[in-house]
Amino acid sequence: MSFWDSTKKTFSRAGTGLRGGSSGAQTADPEFNEQEQRFRNLERRAMRLLQETKDYRSSVTGMVLSQNALAENLTAFMLDVQRPQDYQNAYRQAAMAIAQTSHPQFDEVYTRTVMEPMAQYCGYMPEFTKALKKHKHLYDDLEKARRALAKEQTKAGEDVMCVERAEQDVKYAEDAFNTMNKALVAEIPKLINSRVYVTDPSFEAFVKTQLQFFNDSLESMDKVARYLPPQGGPEDDKMLDQRVESVMEQVRSLTICTLNV
Repeated sequence: MSFWDSTKKTFSRAGTGLRGGSSGAQTADPEFNEQEQRFRNLERRAMRLLQETKDYRSSVTGMVLSQNALAENLTAFMLDVQRPQDYQNAYRQAAMAIAQTSHPQFDEVYTRTVMEPMAQYCGYMPEFTKALKKHKHLYDDLEKARRALAKEQTKAGEDVMCVERAEQDVKYAEDAFNTMNKALVAEIPKLINSRVYVTDPSFEAFVKTQLQFFNDSLESMDKVARYLPPQGGPEDDKMLDQRVESVMEQVRSLTICTLNV
């Protein structure tokens, strides 16, 4: 079984079972206020990390496409040369192998083991955001009920039935708000802590797929290296520079290049 098939088979995507709720008004409960701020920080960083995983995938794809296009254009550029160099065809074949085999394998595994788990985790953020808005509405309802009760209690010759009804409204609003508040204080830390079970296996998969992709690419490029002269020292580099400069000097000496047009 190849590395790519093995990785797809054994990698268990994290994030299954994550559920949550959230709230959203600055209240007299310092514990809730702290947890809400922690969630906001987590949300911002998680969405940024998700975007970075997408950008990395796009960068690798762009590099592979550019490399393949360069190989095609190099072949076209040298098409009518009387002494075609073997490295041109070898490079074209290597770039094609990377584009048609190595990169699709990398892209599939990277998507399944890195991007999808992160996207799944971030997919719960909107649910917590909705719960935060609900928490704010419940808090506003509670404050409104308290003001209504205070108003009834300060009326001259207060109506006992109206006061009792207002007290019931306050109790109902308090119960609803406290239920949501407790849920959020309990669930936000769970969401925050669960990020470890997403990032750890995903980062491991990221490193392994990256290593495998570049090893596969190196294997393809090694077939090109055999047509190139061995790596030399500073003197060889100097001689190469001189050769290039000699050719460019010949180009500059062409009549058309000396015309002031």
